[in-house]
Amino acid sequence: MVSLKINSKKEFMALLLKGNLFDSFFLEEASIDTFNTFTINGLIHKDFYNSGDVDTDNLPEYSKWSDIKPICFDLIKGKNTPLSFKFILHADDELKEKLIKEADFGIDKSQINLCLNIKFSNGEIIITTGISYSIFTLDKSIEKAWDSYIPSFLESDSYGLSLILL
Repeated sequence: MVSLKINSKKEFMALLLKGNLFDSFFLEEASIDTFNTFTINGLIHKDFYNSGDVDTDNLPEYSKWSDIKPICFDLIKGKNTPLSFKFILHADDELKEKLIKEADFGIDKSQINLCLNIKFSNGEIIITTGISYSIFTLDKSIEKAWDSYIPSFLESDSYGLSLILL
């Protein structure tokens, strides 16, 4: 697990809410505190869809961040800064496969969740990585790969964000 403080808050927020920084990620949960607390559970209710409209067998467990992002943006935008917010995101299968291969970690992508907690409070944005397994392993190579991937991803030429490792 690694925690990062975002120095370039304005740039990060623009990338998070207007750009495509985390569009491939899935949203597990969002909580936004403004004049009320708004909570979004990203779990998809497959029984919501009519049987003929959508192939529910191929729906993911959670909604894509790109689908929920406009709702969160509407809740956050305005002249007043939110009191706080928290987003829990999961990497998609493509990113999980890439990191499993790079780490030479012999498990299936379905056996792990690579998580990001993005939290804003007291004027600071902190990103914390995390990982959960559905199996038992002592091998920490995928954790190390995930913990090194996120800072390099955020500081890459594509995004160029300024970070402090906590």
